[in-house]
Amino acid sequence: MTTPAGSGHSGPVPGVPDWWVFRGSGRPRPHLDLAARLPPPPPWRTFRGEPHLPLPPEDKEGDRLLGTPPTVDTAPPEGSARRALIDKVNASLFLRRPLLLTGPPGSGKSSLAHQISRELGLGRVLRWSVNSRSTVTSALYEYDPLSQIHDLNLENARQRVLGATDRRYAEGGDEAARLRESARGIGRYLRLGPLGTAFLPHHLPRVLLIDNLDLGDYDLPNDLIDLFESGGYRIPELARLAGVADTIDVGTDDPDGTAPIQGGRVLCSAFPVVVLACASDHDLPPSLLRYCLPVRLAPPSEEELNAIVAAHFGGFGPDGSNDLVREFLRRGADGEPLAIDQLLGAIQLVSEVNNASPVPTPDQVRHLSDMLWHRLRDDRG
Repeated sequence: MTTPAGSGHSGPVPGVPDWWVFRGSGRPRPHLDLAARLPPPPPWRTFRGEPHLPLPPEDKEGDRLLGTPPTVDTAPPEGSARRALIDKVNASLFLRRPLLLTGPPGSGKSSLAHQISRELGLGRVLRWSVNSRSTVTSALYEYDPLSQIHDLNLENARQRVLGATDRRYAEGGDEAARLRESARGIGRYLRLGPLGTAFLPHHLPRVLLIDNLDLGDYDLPNDLIDLFESGGYRIPELARLAGVADTIDVGTDDPDGTAPIQGGRVLCSAFPVVVLACASDHDLPPSLLRYCLPVRLAPPSEEELNAIVAAHFGGFGPDGSNDLVREFLRRGADGEPLAIDQLLGAIQLVSEVNNASPVPTPDQVRHLSDMLWHRLRDDRG
């Protein structure tokens, strides 16, 4: 079955199943009405956060990582690893479940999050890179009370030196208004992190990439499950002020972004598209593996690598790139841990050589690839 025309689609694409929302090309679809195309969430995955905030615009990070989008959509062949991956992405969109990607560094885990965002028009991708010191709380929000105390002391000192008082709250002033403004001032010292920003209430979901999950503390995945189950979180520093100022504006992870927080509680409306990326799932708790849709990224095929190269080099690969792609695949088949970035770097260098020599010789291609890839080859011992 193919995707029918209309209903926000740019047209039918042979071989694309009717139920797919994400086609997997990363090609923008400006006529797609995702809110109408995406079915409602299951009742147990429905959240009702308000008020709905607008999605931020896309940044240039997706173009940097993905290159030029393809001019047409094409469906991966039946039975291919790429088709199975797109099946899982669409299932995660429908079920509002995180996608757990495993694979070696440079295998394209981060690129998938940007493909989803660019194709579906979901704005800037939020990224949280996990390390051994990471906690869910610090990724939700950060509060800087020391700066707040410092600023209060400076203001008090200024008023003492000048002998000034705030005319807004002189005799007969509104004490309640003074307290409200003082409480709202905490928003200048509290900022939502990428995880906290992703769970703000939006009509359409944000895309959240959680990278290097396997580098985090053992308890971190279970803390994430608690967040995913509740669809939101509480900010105690703001909740304590709810009786004075119910709504407080705070900064977000988006450039110059702010969001109103009511009663110290954040609850999503559209559950974010969560992409969890790690090299291996061996050290992850079974509870997380059961909760997510797992995908082991397969090595890209020659056709897929050529498409990636074309996207980064103006629509076609430089002379000599096909030889490098085949060498890249050969070494991968031998168990050599190479990343797509290394392939692109070698092709970039070949393209520079091409300026002096229009057609690189096989010896030049071999020399350039060895120069860039030799360290990983030597690490095999």
